[in-house]
Amino acid sequence: MSVDTYLKRKNLAPYQALDYQDVKIYVAHSLIKWARAVHLDVKQFLLWKSFDIEAEHRHTVRCAH
Repeated sequence: MSVDTYLKRKNLAPYQALDYQDVKIYVAHSLIKWARAVHLDVKQFLLWKSFDIEAEHRHTVRCAH
């Protein structure tokens, strides 16, 4: 996973924005296509926030179980 908090002059077209409370997360379209669900957990401690993202895999006929 990569995290980039500096978004000036970034091409965000390959991503879909997910909003949760006042946090905006940009997720690749392919992750959304392959995921059954995307879970986002945001925690705040004093002045900063941390988050966890978990993607639940969507099984298809292409999957090798």
